[in-house]
Amino acid sequence: MLKPHNPNAFTRSPLDRAGHHRRDKAWLEDAWKAETTLLIPFNQQRPFVTEENGVVAPGWLGAHARAGVAGPNARWLFLGLDAAGAARFAIDADDPAKLEGLGRFDDLRALGARLSRDDLAILGPAKAVFEWHVKNGYCANCGAPTLIVEAGWKRQCPICSAEHFPRVDPVCIMLPTFGDKCFLGRQRAWPRGMHSALAGFIEPGEPIEEAVARETLEEAGLRVREVRMHSTQPWPFPHSLMIGVLCEVENDDETVDTFELESGRWFTREEARLLIAAKHPDAFCPPPFAIAHQLLKTWAES
Repeated sequence: MLKPHNPNAFTRSPLDRAGHHRRDKAWLEDAWKAETTLLIPFNQQRPFVTEENGVVAPGWLGAHARAGVAGPNARWLFLGLDAAGAARFAIDADDPAKLEGLGRFDDLRALGARLSRDDLAILGPAKAVFEWHVKNGYCANCGAPTLIVEAGWKRQCPICSAEHFPRVDPVCIMLPTFGDKCFLGRQRAWPRGMHSALAGFIEPGEPIEEAVARETLEEAGLRVREVRMHSTQPWPFPHSLMIGVLCEVENDDETVDTFELESGRWFTREEARLLIAAKHPDAFCPPPFAIAHQLLKTWAES
């Protein structure tokens, strides 16, 4: 079910994933032959895009171009059906030179602010699944090479019959607040002045709320007393599910773990509004397509 209030990029895909077609080989063969079918080439997990007058868009091709952009054994993925019922596929192009002059393969993260919401929601899963295939060619159970099945959404071992599905890593990302101020951290590798929400992987057997409390205490020495769910975001870098929350903390005497963070800083609500508007004099936050931006925006405007 769609959640129209979700403000995050990579959500609310316009495609129907139509998972029941993934095992239907005859239907898939017919879909590849249909004149209405479109495919989007990828190369090294980078989508093929075109640019005209400064506007970037996915470089969709007709299905007839399949043989021209990839070999017979190339990885491909059934993405779903568009509003008109036409099939959409992604294909791993093995020779970028075949599309030279028609567009370019570009990093999806770098393109994030330039692509539409619908484009990101379609390209994100393809990028994540293709990357998973690259790293999971062998069976974790017996070590044999695995086969790609179900239109790219599963790998199966021909030796021990083990089934392997695309990996999703749950991550909690939180904005700690204390009264009329919020806490943001920064990592050493980030550009100077960049601050963002705290985040960490959820461990096996750990509820989301407890993960939020643990990570906030570990990274900043702040004790969480209340967790409020905000939204989620599938983040294809490489394959995370970001679970965004606002959390009230009991103290504002932070103790930053310098192994995880370089530093941390409190921002007032007015300063947060300046961060959102990119007008703060000495700090900035992630762009709007990142869930951290949306967490900060919700709190700043509340």
